[in-house]
Amino acid sequence: MEEVEVQRRFLTTTVGTPDSGATRYAAAMYFYKSGKLSAEMLEIYRRCSKFDTEDPLDLARYEGVSIPEFVCDLNPSTDT
Repeated sequence: MEEVEVQRRFLTTTVGTPDSGATRYAAAMYFYKSGKLSAEMLEIYRRCSKFDTEDPLDLARYEGVSIPEFVCDLNPSTDT
């Protein structure tokens, strides 16, 4: 499996799963470094990293941070 696919799986780790916040943040850092994720969205993932039950996409919507299209494609229930 390619690294990008592994990171996509990590980025979509189910909210509420133990250590999922940190897992999503690590994957978000990967996508940030590759230029696919904005600094603002990376910050959302960072803030949610300590709270496994906090959905970063919900927080991004609440704060008006644009969710990248590739993230929306990974989460089909997401409305942007």
